[in-house]
Formats: sequence, structure tokens, C-alpha cells
Amino acid sequence: MPHRTAPTTDHAVVYVPAAVTDPADFAAVAAPCLERVEACGYVFAGIVRTWPDAWALMVEGRAQVVVVASRGQLPADQRPRIEAVTEPVRTAVAEQCVVPPEVTAPQRVRRPRRVR
Repeated sequence: MPHRTAPTTDHAVVYVPAAVTDPADFAAVAAPCLERVEACGYVFAGIVRTWPDAWALMVEGRAQVVVVASRGQLPADQRPRIEAVTEPVRTAVAEQCVVPPEVTAPQRVRRPRRVR
């Protein structure tokens, strides 16, 4: 029997992009998302087809989690954009980003202070 986490009060919405129109493809995207909602013990809040709809539910407080089949399904121009430092930099986004010099500059290693 699979391990299930304790139920939470978090509500989750499943995001299936509107571009997914074939019923079989829709099921292939939605099914694992719904399984994730159940496995995490979230309260199912519905399925949305656009990122603005998902974000509106979050802003309204009707959902605390958006479940997607893969981050690749999220629109590149979503606002707010969610990125993790462990993910590769997308070239289209990287061209638009300005990286502050303090991030790319080599870090200066300082000796510890002498304690008197």
C-alpha cells in the first residue's frame, strides 16, 4: 500500500494547458496531477486551463498549490515566474535577464578576524 501523507488544509488546483485539446492527452496530463493531489492530501479545488485562472485562485486564497505535470507546461511569460536555482537557465529567459555583477563576480575570501 502506498504511503500517504497526513491530510492538509491546503487546496490544490490542477493546471492543464488549454493547448491540450485531445481527450486522451488531457487525461494523460490530468491523471498524474490528480494522483499527486491525492497523495499529498490536498483538497482538490479544480482544473484550470490558463495560467491567469490558476493565479487568480491563488490570489483569492481558494488554492494554495498549483499542480502541473511538468514545469515545461508553464508559460514562459507567466507572472509571477517561478524558477528554482537548480533548474537550467532557459535561453529565451536568460537573454532577457540582467544578472547583477555581484552574482557573477568571484567572491572574495576573507581571513577570519583575530579574536583578542
